[in-house]
Amino acid sequence: MNKKKWFVIRFLAPATLCLLVIFLYPMIRTVLMSFHKVGYVTDNMTKWEFTGLGNYIKLMNSPLFRQSLINILKIWLIGGAVILGLAMVYSVIITSGIRGKNFWRSMLYLPHIISSVALATMWLQYVFDNQYGLMKRLFEFLHLDAMANFQWTAPENLFLSMMISYGYAGIGFYMLIMAAGIDSISEDYYEASRIEGAGLIKQFFYITLPMLKDIIKRSIILYSAAAAGFFVYSTLFSFNMENATVTPMVYMYEVVFGSSIGTTATDLNVGAGAAAGVLIMVLVLIVNAVLSRIIPTESE
Repeated sequence: MNKKKWFVIRFLAPATLCLLVIFLYPMIRTVLMSFHKVGYVTDNMTKWEFTGLGNYIKLMNSPLFRQSLINILKIWLIGGAVILGLAMVYSVIITSGIRGKNFWRSMLYLPHIISSVALATMWLQYVFDNQYGLMKRLFEFLHLDAMANFQWTAPENLFLSMMISYGYAGIGFYMLIMAAGIDSISEDYYEASRIEGAGLIKQFFYITLPMLKDIIKRSIILYSAAAAGFFVYSTLFSFNMENATVTPMVYMYEVVFGSSIGTTATDLNVGAGAAAGVLIMVLVLIVNAVLSRIIPTESE
């Protein structure tokens, strides 16, 4: 072995070892665990009881897990369209030469750096409070009695309330990414289009949007990963495991560690939790593969 190859191996070995120990081994163990009934996470493999596809069949037969899949689809599809759409609108406004650009950019991004637990608690305990909340006071001031009496924390409205609070925290992050992409577009394109008589709408659809294709694709991938790991807001908005807000990640937590709200909504089975984790991983891989087909990168 020549010195150059040995030099490369020595530098790659620590990173490769970390990858194997921290990522690859837990992933393989989780996949194997999903085919067994396991009592505790720390149980030795000799105590695992092989069940084959039993855990996956159990998940598919669970009404709560099926509802969690529907919820995550709504979070990804509807929530993603609204959040990324608003992020795009805000990014265009921020980069349009508006006064106080840095101030508005900071204000929109600020909620993203605040603790998710603190934000969700603020929305639940203050904004959505049915007696003294901000929403009630605001609509009473505007004399919109129907909206003032709207029960934000009622079971049928919890999903909407959860997505409003989540969107408030997340829009600024994607806005910042898209605004950076717009700032990187050469002004020469817009100047040439203005000379040709193109208005703002045509500039957006024929210059901004096509040149942001890679940025939009990355934003969708980032949002997909965040939606798959949707946990904090779902946990805080799931009163007694409300079907309207529970997600696969919360379901997985419940079957692995048990209910933290006094009632057992699921039977403890670490293997079933591992199966739920594997399904989440597969869904993310499928979404990424589909996006790669639908929105190819510039080099492709």
